[in-house]
Order: sequence, then structure tokens, then C-alpha cells
Amino acid sequence: MSSQVPAVIAKIVSQTQKFTYGENQIASFVIHNPEFITSNTITGIANEIGVSETSINRFCKKVGFKGFIDFKIAFAQDAFYREMQAKKKERREINPIDALALDYNELIVNTSALVTEEQLHRVVDILKSSRRIFMFGLFDSFLAAIALKNRLAIIGIISEAISDSRAMKIAASQCTSEDVVIAFSRSGSTREIVDGVSIAQVNQAKTIAVTCYDSSPITENANVSIIVPDKISVNNSALMSNHITFLFVVDLIMSIFISSDKSYLKKKLDSEAILARDQSITNYFL
Repeated sequence: MSSQVPAVIAKIVSQTQKFTYGENQIASFVIHNPEFITSNTITGIANEIGVSETSINRFCKKVGFKGFIDFKIAFAQDAFYREMQAKKKERREINPIDALALDYNELIVNTSALVTEEQLHRVVDILKSSRRIFMFGLFDSFLAAIALKNRLAIIGIISEAISDSRAMKIAASQCTSEDVVIAFSRSGSTREIVDGVSIAQVNQAKTIAVTCYDSSPITENANVSIIVPDKISVNNSALMSNHITFLFVVDLIMSIFISSDKSYLKKKLDSEAILARDQSITNYFL
């Protein structure tokens, strides 16, 4: 597993002799303030250190990343990996249920460190103003698309979740600037989804990417890119569902919807009341 998770701190330390004075300032702050790095924007970090955002981006590129977002994702994954290594002895002494629960908790906390409220508000604004909403996903990622479709339906917003590659292309080819495509893809490079998103963008549709990897094909030219940690950042990754972080993002999007307009909360409560009543009637006759 150590070969899969980038050793960001080790990379930084190995290059300190090549850094300028300003870059060493950034490096020292990053090493000694990991929680601040994972929970703040590039603007907040720049203000705290007393450097420009351009300097931080240049530093991130110098240590081998495409920019700050790529660096932040790798840094968050590395921080959790190092923490888990320290807990190895403890983990051997707990049962498999508690061990997996710890992994899920760490993955969710990691996601919350990477997703910003600003991103979520932008997603909600786009969805509110769209004529049609399409969700693309395959395998586990499609489960997140279905979850978002169902959650939107409860507040009165109709959308379509698609997993068939031909149906994706058809939907994308009929998109206009008034439509939006939300692409769920762990790698961000799944050919069927990339093709569908590309067609939608040609037709001027807005696109939202939810993926584990920035600078992937579906994030290119996307109106909003939500990057979540890959499950490889936790200890028992082979035992975990690929879409757990996507489902958390779905819940976050819905929380912004509900908090932004009381009418959505009313629709949600009304829908849930009807569903609960139907369930009670069914149970009565059974």
C-alpha cells in the first residue's frame, strides 16, 4: 500500500536544499501544520504564511504536482496513511467491525477536508437553473447517480441517471446550454463517461465532475470539479465500497439544497410523510 500513497512530506523534505527562501517558508509551514493545509483554501494558506497564491502554486509544481488541488489531495491522503501506520498495533487488537468502521470514518473526514462549501453552492445553483439533469455513472459510481436522482425527486426535482454508454451519448447529444451532466467516476477516465461528457460539452451543456483524481478527462472544462479521496488512502481499502465518498457528496449537495430554500425542506417532509404512510398501509394489510 505504501507504494500507492504519495509520500508528500518525504518529497518536500528531500527537496529542501533546492528551495528558495520563500519556498522553504511554505515547506516548513506545510510540514508543521498538516491540519491547516487540509482544511483551508489556497487563499487562506497564502494569507497565513504571508506569501502569494502564485508562490504556493509554484511550490506545489516544484514538488511534483500539477497545482495546489493535486497537492492538497495527495497531502490529505498521505496524512491519513501516516496516521494509520501509527495505529497499526492498535488495529491488530480490535475486531474487524471496529477496524472497518475506523476506515470509513477516516475516509469521510478526509472527504470533508477536500470538498468546499463554495463548490457545493455552485453545484446547487447550476442544478436549480437547469432544464434537464443527467447523471452518468458505471458500476459502483452509478449507485451514487441513482442516490442523487432519488434524493432530488424527493424535493421535486426530476432527473435521469444513466449507466448505458449508448444512452449517455444520446442524452449528451440532445443537451443544450440549459442542461447539466453530472459525471461520477472514481478514475475520471472511464471511456464511456468521458465520451458522454465530451459530447455534452460540445453542445454547451454544463458539466459537474465527481471523481477521485483532479486533472482527469472529466474534470477538463468542467464547470465544477469535486475531488474526493480514493479509498486506497485507508487501511482496509479492498473491503470497502468504491462509492462511499460519492454518497457523502450526494448528502452534502442535498444539505445545501435544504438549507438554501425552506420550500425544499417542505417538499422533502411531505414526500417522506407520503412514503411513510404507504409503508404503514402495506404493513397493516400484510
